[in-house]
Amino acid sequence: MPEVNEFPAKLAQIRLILITLFAALVAYFAINSYMALGLSPALPVIWIVQTLPLLIFLPGLLKGKARTYAWLSFVVLLYFIHGVLLAFDEQRRWLGVIEVSLCVLMFVYLVLFIRNYRDHFQTGV
Repeated sequence: MPEVNEFPAKLAQIRLILITLFAALVAYFAINSYMALGLSPALPVIWIVQTLPLLIFLPGLLKGKARTYAWLSFVVLLYFIHGVLLAFDEQRRWLGVIEVSLCVLMFVYLVLFIRNYRDHFQTGV
């Protein structure tokens, strides 16, 4: 497996965007939980439950492991489903739209990363 500093510029840029989107999705759940609960003792518990499936992938994401990016693309689809369900509630529609948007962007960049990773490291370009 190549080191993160061995990535070509295009792959490194996609990876940086992905990490930013990942952080935005985790922050979204923190803000969403705060808006729903305020400063409650349950706030950190709810946030951890919501983000644990994402946070499991953080070490591999930071190391640039292609297999982690592939599995994360499947998990992001679960958050996409959650966002779609949230968008059907009139009072929280904008929260659902934000979650769906973050998930779609993240999925697209995950696919771009995997494809560019495969093309660069398997063809030896």
